[in-house]
Order: sequence, then structure tokens, then C-alpha cells
Amino acid sequence: MRPQYGNALRFDRVLTVYFYTSNADKLLQAKLMFMRHGYALRHYRGRREPYDEDYSLETRQLLDRAIEQVNAEFGVRSIFFVEDTSLRIEALSEGATDYPGLAVKEWFSSASFEALDRELRKKGNDRRVVVKSDIALYLPTLSRKVFFHGETEGAIATSPPAFSPSAQYPWLTPDTFNGWFIPQGATKRLGEMEFEESLTFDFRAKSLSALISRLEELNLALNIPPNFYIVRRPALPPIAEQQLLFKELMQEDKPSQVLVVIGNKCAGKTTLSDYLIARDDVMVFEASSVLRSLASEADEQVETADDAYRFLFAHGLDCVAHTIAKYIERSPASLNVVTGLRTVEEVSLLVERFPSARIVFVDADVRTRFERHVRRARDKDVKTFVDFVKQDEQQARFGVLRVPTEIATDVVRNDGTLELYKERIDSLIVTMTGKHRAPTQSRNQKSELYRTLNALRALGSAATCAAISEKAAELGTPVRKYNTNRALKAVPEFAERVKRSEELLRYKLTARGEALLQLLEKFDHFQGHRIAL
Repeated sequence: MRPQYGNALRFDRVLTVYFYTSNADKLLQAKLMFMRHGYALRHYRGRREPYDEDYSLETRQLLDRAIEQVNAEFGVRSIFFVEDTSLRIEALSEGATDYPGLAVKEWFSSASFEALDRELRKKGNDRRVVVKSDIALYLPTLSRKVFFHGETEGAIATSPPAFSPSAQYPWLTPDTFNGWFIPQGATKRLGEMEFEESLTFDFRAKSLSALISRLEELNLALNIPPNFYIVRRPALPPIAEQQLLFKELMQEDKPSQVLVVIGNKCAGKTTLSDYLIARDDVMVFEASSVLRSLASEADEQVETADDAYRFLFAHGLDCVAHTIAKYIERSPASLNVVTGLRTVEEVSLLVERFPSARIVFVDADVRTRFERHVRRARDKDVKTFVDFVKQDEQQARFGVLRVPTEIATDVVRNDGTLELYKERIDSLIVTMTGKHRAPTQSRNQKSELYRTLNALRALGSAATCAAISEKAAELGTPVRKYNTNRALKAVPEFAERVKRSEELLRYKLTARGEALLQLLEKFDHFQGHRIAL
């Protein structure tokens, strides 16, 4: 189950939705689910539990009463939802009454795997269970609550968990029932799955998906053109309309920050964006999800890197960034994170539209990235290290990953522990606040690649390495002849090799090479940073 943006990012008006919970893990999971569908989720911060849980009630009754209590005690005038999880252990339940039911949290805190295992074996070793997630949504203009349900059948494992908890996704752990629970159709426990793998089996992901689908419909109605509805209440008097317009015009337009994250597969781009989602006022735009949405509109399939390559060349190498830029311009978030852009043209467009954008290259050793790929087991067609390196080359031909250090304003290494990586992300965000700017390296010194491409542009036609070297010297930025060949050979998308029999090798600047030059020159104009963490 791979979340899709759908229409979410195209809406001008979007409902503000709160999740009332004191469980930080639930909140993070819900935020990630919402963001991957293109929505932000807000959280109510209370000093204590937002509502009481009476386990003598049925699930819907408990959730209904919870909403009433939240409204009564906190004077809420917003759209919000609450969620409760319950468990049915088949061998210990009686008829329609689930055990331990809604009291699963309290039951688990005093239970042990060994004791439960012995009890199940005494009762014929029926290990079947059903884990349920129920959500109640409160809409202020609706007299009733709206309920959503998700459940996953499976079995209790025959041995206690022996895996490590996920540091990034804390609900995927051996320390909750997820560590004992093997979903039907899976070969491993829910708690030991990778996040994306777990989406197919996770009971709460199912109920959240159902909720998000309903919100999609509500947002669609919120954005429907006026000719589709009538207004049954009197319009505002002219004076009130003028006051409302004046208020809107006087609102301060707070500029948002843009963080463009680039990097090879399994370098840590998603880890970075998921870590930032836990903060308030952050919106994430995933380029591949936007690309799939555009392809769906065009009635085309984009399943592989080759499909994506063909689509971008047919519809514009910056078409994804153009769409994302429109979303950012309407985004209320103070920090907008863009991950997964693959072409120089995309990055160039965002730098043009958002001059203060930071381009962060997340870097990691290829062997480290391959080990992460193997652990995640996402792409079953890429099994060996050789296959993984070939896939890197497939991605590099899009352009950005040929020149990541050339175009990045910041480089963040991710070869160590997750904790160290998070510290580096935190340091990066601090430099964006303006309060504690890190020292920046000067970008006045042009790179060898830039000097070579610039000389080739000045020549205006295909040229030998000797001619390129001479022109670079004329421009005041010399490059040795051997180095021109080395630099251009590594970037075939930006400089085309021209080799005819009995002639010296020549290079010709491509249109994409011109786009790269323009991007690199924008950094000088916009005074881009160069920070390594």
C-alpha cells in the first residue's frame, strides 16, 4: 500500500485537522501517513490526558464520549479525531466479547510472552488474534461523529521477539504487541518490518487511510467551483465584505523556507524528511509521488526509472518542480521540504522561484547504502551489489546525481548512527533559522567542471580538449587539457562526446549543460551557502 498525493496538493483550501492524543508514537505515525498523502496534521497539546477511557463501553461509545469530553473540557472549535486500539485474542475471548479488548495497553503492561504462550498451549494452542483500530472524526457542522475502522488478522508468534526496535519509527518495536504479532500473509512480526512494508499490514495505517480518503472528499467539496452549489444564507453586507477584504490584505505574508534534499538511493532522504515531519509547521513534497500524480493525469504508467525518464523528457524536465513550486507558494508551512528531485532543471526552477532555497546533498558510502537496501528488501529486482551500482547509474543519468556536490549548498553525511544523523539534521535546521549561522565556505572559486563547461560554451561549437583548455585560460580560469577530458567524460548528459574516425575527440555542450551552467551561476547571484556537516 503506497500512499498517493491524489488531489491533496492541488487544493487551494484544505481542512485544518487535529489529532487528540497523548501517545507520541501514534502521533508520529499519523503525521507520516497524512504527509505521505499530501496533508499536514496538527496536534492538540494538553497538560494531561485529553479524555478518559472507560473500557466498559463499546468502542464507538468510548470514542463518542471522548469527543464529547474533549469538546466540553477544552472548548474545541475545530475538526479533530481520536483513535483507540483494541485486541481480540481468540482463545481467551468469549463469544462477541474481545479479550483484552480496549484494555490492551494495560493488559500488555502486566503480561509476559512466556505466560501468554503457556496459557495458549493449555487451550489447544489457538494463536489467532485480530488487532483493531477505530477512529472517530468530529466535524463541527455535523450533528454526528464519523467513524473509521481498520483491522488486521494474524497470529501470536511461537517465540518471544529477538529483534531491535526501530529508532526512526518507534511503534515498530519488540516492546509492544507489535513484537508478538505476525499479520496474516506476512512472514515476520509487524514490529520488525520496515515502515513502508508495514503499511500493508498495520491496523492503524488502515484506519488512518480510510480517514484520509474521507478528508480528501471533504476537501474536494471545499474547493468545488461556485456554479456547483447555492448559498442559502444571506450574503455579507457591503461594509462587512470590505472589512474582510481589508483584513486579508493586511495579513503579513510570512516567507517560507525551502529545503531541497537530493541524494542516492538509501542515502537517507526519506529518513531526513520523516524526522522533520515530527516538528510543527513542516510540509514535505515527495517528487516521485508528484511524478506519479502527473503521469496518472496524463493516463501514463510510471513504474520504473526508464518510465520516469521518458515521461520527464516528453513533458518537460522541470514539470515536477513546476508543480511542486505551485504547491509551495500556497503552503502555510514555515519549512517546505522537497525530496527526490532528479534533474538539474528541476533544481534550477526551484532556486529561481525560491532564491533562499537550500539544496542539501545527503551523502553515504555506496556499501553502506547497499546494506540498507538489503535490510529494507524493497526492490526485489536489485539483489546484488553490482545490480545496486547499475541502479545508481540509471538514476545518475537524470542529471542531479552526476553533480550533487556541484549544486549542493549543504552536504550532510549519513554513514554513522541514526542519532548522529539526527544531530546533523538539527545542526542544518539551526543554520536556517538565522540565529546561529554556521561558517560558510566561499563559492567564489569556480569548480573545474564549471570552468570547463563555461569554456565550451564560449567556444560555441564542438571542440577538442586542447581548445577547451586554451579558452578556459583566455577566460582567466585555466584548466589542464587532461582535466577537461576527465571532467567532461564524467557528465555525458551535459557534454556530448563527438568522435569521428581519424579526428581528435571533441566535446559539444548540450542544452542540459547550458542549464547546469545557469544553475551554478544562480548560486553566485543568490549567494548560496556551502556547509558540510
